[in-house]
Amino acid sequence: MSKIEKPVNWAKRALEFIAGLSAVEKYSNWPAIMAESMANLKRLSGASSVLVVKQDDELTVRVLLGDSTYPSFVDPSVVRPYAGIREPLFLQSPFSEIDSGLKILIKECKSAAVLPVDEEAIRGVVLMCWGDSIDFSSDLKEFVTAALIRIRETCRLASLFFSMDELTVRFNTILSTVPQGIAFTDNSGNNGWVNHKAAALFHIPQGHVTPLVLSEAMRDLREKADNREEILETGNQLFKSKEKIIDNWQWIYSEPEVLVLSVSSRPTITDYSSGMLWIFDDITTNYLAEQRLKELNVELEEKTKLAEERNLAKSQFLANMSHEIRTPMNGVIGMTSLLSRTQLDPDQFDYVESIRISAEALLEIINEILDFSKIESGKLDLEEHPFVIARVIEETYDLLSTKAHEKNLDLLYIVEPEVPQEVIGDITRIRQIVVNLVGNAIKFTDHGEILTSIRVADKDGSLYTLEFSVRDSGIGIPEDKMDRLFNSFTQVDASTTRKYGGTGLGLAISAKLIERMNGRVWVDSKEGVGTTFSFTIQVQAATRIKQFKRETALKDLSGKSILIVDDNLTNLRVLSKTCEQWGMRPTTYESGRKVLEENDDMAFDIAVLDMLMPGMDGIELAKEIRKINQNLPLILFSSAGQFPEDKKAYRKLFAGMIEKPIKNNYLQKILIENLSDHVDERKPALAKNIVPQSPIPADPAQVSILVAEDNLINQKIITRTINNLGYSCDVVSNGQEVLASLERQRYDLIFMDIQMPEMDGIEATRRIRNEFKGAQPLIIAMTAAAYDDDRQSAMDAGMDDYMTKPFNFDEFSTKFTGWVG
Repeated sequence: MSKIEKPVNWAKRALEFIAGLSAVEKYSNWPAIMAESMANLKRLSGASSVLVVKQDDELTVRVLLGDSTYPSFVDPSVVRPYAGIREPLFLQSPFSEIDSGLKILIKECKSAAVLPVDEEAIRGVVLMCWGDSIDFSSDLKEFVTAALIRIRETCRLASLFFSMDELTVRFNTILSTVPQGIAFTDNSGNNGWVNHKAAALFHIPQGHVTPLVLSEAMRDLREKADNREEILETGNQLFKSKEKIIDNWQWIYSEPEVLVLSVSSRPTITDYSSGMLWIFDDITTNYLAEQRLKELNVELEEKTKLAEERNLAKSQFLANMSHEIRTPMNGVIGMTSLLSRTQLDPDQFDYVESIRISAEALLEIINEILDFSKIESGKLDLEEHPFVIARVIEETYDLLSTKAHEKNLDLLYIVEPEVPQEVIGDITRIRQIVVNLVGNAIKFTDHGEILTSIRVADKDGSLYTLEFSVRDSGIGIPEDKMDRLFNSFTQVDASTTRKYGGTGLGLAISAKLIERMNGRVWVDSKEGVGTTFSFTIQVQAATRIKQFKRETALKDLSGKSILIVDDNLTNLRVLSKTCEQWGMRPTTYESGRKVLEENDDMAFDIAVLDMLMPGMDGIELAKEIRKINQNLPLILFSSAGQFPEDKKAYRKLFAGMIEKPIKNNYLQKILIENLSDHVDERKPALAKNIVPQSPIPADPAQVSILVAEDNLINQKIITRTINNLGYSCDVVSNGQEVLASLERQRYDLIFMDIQMPEMDGIEATRRIRNEFKGAQPLIIAMTAAAYDDDRQSAMDAGMDDYMTKPFNFDEFSTKFTGWVG
């Protein structure tokens, strides 16, 4: 082994190598630095060659700083064994310790040193080769180790430089891309920086600036703002605050063009420095949009207020219009009602009836328009009172049965047993919906039947969703006209030659009422076959339900056989199902002939017979049944409303008679009366309503009546109506005259108009209740106003009852006799 001829101071050479790398100021050209340092290492070590083998990635390993005799790329396995090794390896030929790939690079070298480099960004090995065999003394090894340590430090510094450079590029790219202006200044007064947006805003160069320049630029920008005083005040508060944080600090400019800046500030504090970061965001577009939105909101509030005022004015106008229209309508209907009770020849009576019918039709139109206007203006309030659900249909049928009878239509209804008998809701509005649907069904049906049914669609505790259906056998609705049904002021047939009249408001009003009751409405129809209107509403079941006496029904009806004869199949089905609910055993027939053919002994507990049937009517069938069974109770029901005059001799055949449409309450009552074992507890099947005893005596001579009405026509109507009832009255025209009359004498009953000149009926009633402490008169309000608030105002003032104009003789008579006699 050869030796180096002169003693070498390896420690001095190590310091020289370290000093050479320490002189590097910038690491941007790392390959040049490595080339220079490796050349220096070669010189100081006496090596014949120094190679840098660098791993670029998992698949690429390059040979750097070698001549053309060395390959440019080698297999990655060449450097893989040295990963994680921190100390250099000193090798002598024949190099059995190293990989074959590395042997290729060493070539004919006799001695070699492998310096592993395993830093974060730079990995590989440095190969030092000597052509002769050398003695790796401890000093030489220390030199190589010191060189490796410095090489690694240089690699780390280079990696750090590259990372900082990458961050700087990214940071500058971000700052130059963001739409906000960004500025930084430190508290030392030595460093400041702005991006291009802030530089354009401040009119200074971008990049590094002195804090003094930046401060002056920001001050100039503040001074130009329209709200400079506000900015100054807020700025003082900001710098006095502990946090020194602010967001959305608006700087507003109108010159040279509108500009609004949203300024934010944050302190930036590290272990070595502190400063302030400023962000200037151009929010001009959003600011102008917000200002416009505020202006629109102000306009909207003004228009909403104006709309409410107009709505109120419209509501008041409609109320006044209603009063003004109803007042003369009261004259027309009242006078025709009085005239119809005088001696008239047939032609005259026909004329009077024509006037009455026309007036009532006009009143119906007025009511629909008024209802619609109340709904549209939000003035319609729903009431909440308990009522028997079957009353809705029964009262509807009572109202419309005459029209149905004129067309020989059967009115049928069924309430499913799951439906609560008594519910809480607005019976008036629910009945209004049903009246509209049933009225339309009668209008558009020439023969057949109308069936109204109620069932439970959904139930949540005591909250029921009830489904009403009104099915007719009428003309049906064309499919292409369905979309018009619930629109206001529209009709299926809007032509000038249409057969059926109306305002087109009924269904629209019904739909809105149903919506107010948390329901929906729909229709199924087939042209020429019939139509079914269905709707749902939500109601609460009444907690205190006044039910039928089920115990009596079970005891008196349960298990009893009942014969039902009717040529209408639907009516048969309805009556049969109703009787089954009561525990009875129904047997149904469509004709009397078939009953007689199949029943020799007529062994039934009771029979219900229809009056009008083809082939053999109910009376003829009753005569035949009596021949077979003398004791079978027979019930006759008829749409004619009364027993035929020419057959009154046969009235004794029947234990009772029920008028169509049949009411379940009456039917059950008459069945119980005829089947109950408690004969002494029976009541008349068709008992009249009993008027409660009145505090006013019945003797006309003892009753004093005062009428307060300013309209001359209405004065005549009311006076003559009272006279026709056998009473007399005094008349005054305003509230002051009422008070004056009460000063002179006592009155038992006052009919008080609401709207009168000088003093209205409300004020007059209050004065009467407060000032006349003796025997108080009964006061009945009379008004053409139709709002619920008007009725409530009358009641609150102390009135005892309420009448809505126009009213006819029968309506007035009913109200009058309810209080008198």
